[in-house]
Amino acid sequence: MFQRLAGPFKSFGLFPGCLYAINRVLGQLSPRFSLLYHDWMVQPIPEKPLLPGRLGQSYETREIPEGDVLIDRMPLRPEVRVSRFAQDAICLGTFRKGELIGYIWLSFDTYEEDEARCTFVLEPESESVFDFDLYVLEKYRMGMGFAAVWDGAARYLRERGIKHSYSRLDHFNQKSAAAHDHLGWKLVGRAIILRLWSVELIIASIRPHVSLLLTSTQRARIRLFPDVLQEAA
Repeated sequence: MFQRLAGPFKSFGLFPGCLYAINRVLGQLSPRFSLLYHDWMVQPIPEKPLLPGRLGQSYETREIPEGDVLIDRMPLRPEVRVSRFAQDAICLGTFRKGELIGYIWLSFDTYEEDEARCTFVLEPESESVFDFDLYVLEKYRMGMGFAAVWDGAARYLRERGIKHSYSRLDHFNQKSAAAHDHLGWKLVGRAIILRLWSVELIIASIRPHVSLLLTSTQRARIRLFPDVLQEAA
């Protein structure tokens, strides 16, 4: 019992461990209660391919449009799919021998987060994108799946003059953090988000530092800059 209670503190540290434990308790009280701990990060779009020569050429990357049967096979709630295309987000699929191995979503200019009520404004506008929901099908996770999806996305973005990609990471998702580590990501900001029914309280390391959202239509508008790194550190 003691080892189970101490586990989160060993994994995440004292303060994050407390947040993790509180989130677990809130989740037991109601599915509409949660305490999230998000990291917002930025990483450069690599100037060169991640996969060498023929290996990289064995994968194909293309946009998956709204209405494609592949969209229906993705583990997304229907309302989430609709909201993503409504904000002009792009779903980019990576294929090998015609078979989908994974995908990533991209949003330009602004991005409306679907786990918390945050609208991110990306700076510099013409050089930035927000990437989210990078997903690799299970049977490809032990191989080059992650690298292939990101390599295809990076090529797609380089062709459009994009230099920075922002993303959001659940602070407690250590596997995702490890996967991004070698891509050179850096912390831009961090937020604690308390959700109780339709109310959200967002306490962030960057402006606006505190947002209290009382109705489901309210959203916090947050500007992300690659040079905010020192403030967030």
